[in-house]
Amino acid sequence: MNINTNNYILSHYKHLLDMAAMNGESVYKNEFNKIANLSYVRGLNKDSISIRDLFRDYWDDFKLVNKDKHIRDSIHDNVEAMMDCMNISKGHLFFECPKCDNYHILGIPCHSRFCTTCGHKYRDARSIEIQKKLLKVKHRHFVFSVPFDLRPFFWKCRELFDCLFKSVNEALHFSIKLSKKDKREDYRLGFVAFLHTSGRSLNLHPHIHVLLAEALVNKNGEQKKYYYFHFEKLRKAFMFKFLNKASLYLKKYSNKTTYNDFNRMRTMIPKKYIDGFYVYGPKNESSEGDSIDSAEKVADYIARYASHPPISESNILSLESDEDSINKDFITWQYTDSETDEIVLVNEHVFSFIAKLIRHIPNKGFHQLRYYGFYSNKTKRINGKIRLVSPNRIDTLRKRLYFRIMILLSYKYDPLMCVCGTIMVYNHNFSYLPNKEKDFRTDG
Repeated sequence: MNINTNNYILSHYKHLLDMAAMNGESVYKNEFNKIANLSYVRGLNKDSISIRDLFRDYWDDFKLVNKDKHIRDSIHDNVEAMMDCMNISKGHLFFECPKCDNYHILGIPCHSRFCTTCGHKYRDARSIEIQKKLLKVKHRHFVFSVPFDLRPFFWKCRELFDCLFKSVNEALHFSIKLSKKDKREDYRLGFVAFLHTSGRSLNLHPHIHVLLAEALVNKNGEQKKYYYFHFEKLRKAFMFKFLNKASLYLKKYSNKTTYNDFNRMRTMIPKKYIDGFYVYGPKNESSEGDSIDSAEKVADYIARYASHPPISESNILSLESDEDSINKDFITWQYTDSETDEIVLVNEHVFSFIAKLIRHIPNKGFHQLRYYGFYSNKTKRINGKIRLVSPNRIDTLRKRLYFRIMILLSYKYDPLMCVCGTIMVYNHNFSYLPNKEKDFRTDG
């Protein structure tokens, strides 16, 4: 974009601010924040690197270089949807001011699980669904992880992620101590499990976060407290159940070489990890364990990585681009080491960075969030039970998902406020909805 074009655009923004200032301080602040958050204005900051722009510049070249390698369909679908997110040529909503001639065009979100823009709403929606289910009891946060030796097998057979979920579920129920009467009445735990596939360095680190209610509920809906877990038994149960299930999964879904390699290692693992696999779940001693704030924090945390790339854009520091050759383009990014808390800088080719990001995109239809025991979607054991988060609060949280409210809360401006101070209204006739998208809620 040439200098004259830049000057014209900046002059237009100044004109809009002048008009807004004539209609009051609140209208001026709204227009200022709206302009400051435009992608063009943010792009004037040369240090700012967005994942969307990065893929728009390099994705075609990346596919060309890797044409001999299989790139999963879910990767293609999510990446290409993300690159077209809010692209008004692919669809848009039209809003017009009833008082003057101004209008606002809003591109349609892509709903990709790899999009930083849509990911915030997806995470909040998942967090609300989790909170809606929670009983008014204390909840404990567990983490289950497999050792480094076994992690490469997850790349070779992605069905092992499903195996990991099932192993956690069975290990937790196996480890609880029940009387004969409790077994007859079929007392169950209730928990929400969430898969994270990456570590801070973007390596493969499959681990399951669990938000578990310290309670048991039987088939008649009777409830009683339960908080004791024998961790040695839990760790070993998790290890043996995963090893046994993984062997069966690899035999069914993988090739013979991978299956044999795993079984050779399977005989060595119990000797190397005599205490079992890593399980972390300290008892919550404080009274905050059954508080709404605590539930929101944990629910937000475990839902965070299912809805956007496994790195924050603020950790992408610089891109050294060579116009003559894409083979000389390098990116610098950072992460905080989980053991030392020191910041680690990584400088690598941009294609290597892209490959690390896209491998964490799940297959289509794969659920990273799952409910078990009396929190299962199929059960009716907790119907009528008092919930931790009230229905009124759930309704309030859901209203925050309306696009207008989300933008107002996140970026401090109302996208539908005109420079004259009037709220714009939706015009269906001037909107372009190729996929028959549902109208966005603009009320609340």
